[in-house]
Amino acid sequence: MLANTIQDTQYDVIIVGGRPAGASLAARLGQQNIKTLIVERASFPSGAAVSTPFILGHTMRLLDEIEADEDQYAENTPPMRRFVLEFKDYFRAFFPVATVGDRDYIYSVNRVKFDTALWNNLQKFDSVTAVANFSVTGLTKDKNGRITGITGRHPQQEEMTISAKCVVGADGRYSTVAKHAGAKVTEQRKDLDTHLFYAYWDGVADYDEQGDAVPHIHTSVDGFSYVFMPSADGQVSVVAQGQSDLYEALEGSAQEVYLNLLKRQPYVWRRMKNATQATKLSGIRRMGNLFREPAGAGWALVGDAYHQKDSIDAQGIYDALLMAKFLAAELGAWHRGEKDWDSAMSSYEANSYDDLKPMFDATMGRVQREIYDIPPEFVAKNVLRWVLTSKGYQHGFSHMLIREYDPNELMAPPAMLKMLGAGISTDIKRMFSSADNPNAMPAPELMPQ
Repeated sequence: MLANTIQDTQYDVIIVGGRPAGASLAARLGQQNIKTLIVERASFPSGAAVSTPFILGHTMRLLDEIEADEDQYAENTPPMRRFVLEFKDYFRAFFPVATVGDRDYIYSVNRVKFDTALWNNLQKFDSVTAVANFSVTGLTKDKNGRITGITGRHPQQEEMTISAKCVVGADGRYSTVAKHAGAKVTEQRKDLDTHLFYAYWDGVADYDEQGDAVPHIHTSVDGFSYVFMPSADGQVSVVAQGQSDLYEALEGSAQEVYLNLLKRQPYVWRRMKNATQATKLSGIRRMGNLFREPAGAGWALVGDAYHQKDSIDAQGIYDALLMAKFLAAELGAWHRGEKDWDSAMSSYEANSYDDLKPMFDATMGRVQREIYDIPPEFVAKNVLRWVLTSKGYQHGFSHMLIREYDPNELMAPPAMLKMLGAGISTDIKRMFSSADNPNAMPAPELMPQ
């Protein structure tokens, strides 16, 4: 249920953070009739401070499991059935969206609609109490150092202490729970840091003559990448991402740098020169790529509080929901007495890491290739084109994004050689025919405005 204040001071589980990780975990605990309190410092409707997420088919499958309503979280948001990747003015490659169940589409959701829908979904569960506008100030511990609850404040109440058998931090990359529990970073990649800034725009031109909503990724082969994400109510989120050191070297305010980056790319600006920026600029500097300790005595972490990686592969929401699923299963087993705390949290860590780590490595590889590496022109125009425009790569990549294809297999030497061979063969055939090249980049002024 949704509540305005906290009346009870004893729960089985307290969840700090009511965004996708926390809300989905609370729903799964509610399905098991576990007495749960979830608190969120913001109010609803409101969106996350920084986020322009894609929702892929595998993510919607997890949302189905917690009874979330697609009509609400994707309200007035266009379904997208293909996406395009451009490499400078060298070539472009169209990718199909992988089908999951009966869904052959993805969304780029508005986080206000999405987060509010997941929060409101909690009213279905009688054992869950959901309270917004609650600020957690600290954790309580027993004499052995085990976490026993939280301290915090609601605007309508005095600062209070609330006890629980365990506390879960679902409170993002700067997690208060992780800080107070002393969760250590166990693995981190600082060599591939990126800055990312975005705003929503009205009046962005269609990508091509088809006129459908299509995610558009433009890699400028100079340390930067740009993404158009058609979202709710006709708006498009336009992202400018780049190597952190290069971003920091640019002069001007964040807004000035953002606009200058967009304007210097003809294949980006040709869609925007008649558009209007509808929201203020948002962003994040030096996006984290890390794992923390996921649990300890009386506490656990989920979502960005536990694991963070670059957004380039659109896995953030899925990862949050998946971790919540794994943690809910282990908390249920512990609550029912089927496992002790340590064995339950050990299983949670193993299940999560085994699923998250391969995609983490694959994402780091893509950041390296598309943002950090600046290949020679011949390599970009030919070798990369042969690979990225091959049907084998496009099928494998689309299915890797929904975790149905092993990232290691996609980039394995035998697979790469096969893709290169297919690309070379296609070029030879085209030389002896009059067939058009769908992957050629027309001049920006000849594209739809």
